[in-house]
Amino acid sequence: MFSTKTILAAASLAVLSAAGIGSAAAAPWDRDHDRFDHRNGYRHERFERRAFVDRVRLEQALRFHRYRVIGEPYFVHDRYVVRTHDRFGRIIFVQVDPYSGAFVREVRL
Repeated sequence: MFSTKTILAAASLAVLSAAGIGSAAAAPWDRDHDRFDHRNGYRHERFERRAFVDRVRLEQALRFHRYRVIGEPYFVHDRYVVRTHDRFGRIIFVQVDPYSGAFVREVRL
């Protein structure tokens, strides 16, 4: 006499074969590579399209951290670098995120 496990295995095999085991191997969703990101010459440029923070927002963010801006911000390695005075009057360079305006760190020379 067959055990319950063997009968269950045989029944599931019969159901799978009736439904077609080969149907799981369907064609990929992008078989012809006609989606936009598969075209030649396309490059993902997320950061080039984002807006930079304006100078007023930079000054507000740095004033919150007790820095006074004394120069124009400029780019160095994907960050704004701003010449500032700290609370003791020393000249300090400060790195700021150009997209959010968040304070990153001090750069002491």
